[in-house]
Amino acid sequence: MKKSWLVAGTGLALACALAAGMFVKGVSAQPGAPRKPLPSPYAETLQRIGVADVKIAYHRPAVKGREIWGTKLVEYDKPWRAGANDTTVISFEKDVKIEGQALPAGAYGFHIIPSADKDWILIFNKTSKSWGSYTYKEADDALRVSVKPQDAPLQERLTYGFEDLTETSAVAYMHWEKKKVAFKIEVAQ
Repeated sequence: MKKSWLVAGTGLALACALAAGMFVKGVSAQPGAPRKPLPSPYAETLQRIGVADVKIAYHRPAVKGREIWGTKLVEYDKPWRAGANDTTVISFEKDVKIEGQALPAGAYGFHIIPSADKDWILIFNKTSKSWGSYTYKEADDALRVSVKPQDAPLQERLTYGFEDLTETSAVAYMHWEKKKVAFKIEVAQ
């Protein structure tokens, strides 16, 4: 009798663990349902800068031959979620400086206000859980910085990355279509 309870308990624990794994972003929650590729797949990039981890979680839309900047897809002079689907989230394990300005540790909704002829505004908003920029409120901004976008080679899928890594800093960037937007992150030791 004890053996059958042990087997049943182990089977139940295994079933729960498998079911919990089905709720990972981008995976079907229906048992046995075929996986389908998402039009804008989920991605994360993580970089340790000094003693702090910096993580960017986002969805990767494709250009698909479309005009991106200054269209209904990504309008100029309006906040954009800096990716597809959910708001892009950037999290800092420790306090940092972004382009020389202080930002406390935490998770932030990352939005960008692109412009046709001015610097682009990068927004670190205290609301990190929302779908897109539809519920964005400027009053919840923790930090705004202005940066110049760079012309860059075609990047079909939106991507985030890190470059120019030192012991205490790195440059994070967003690259999509023919634009690249970069910002320096510094971590105190």
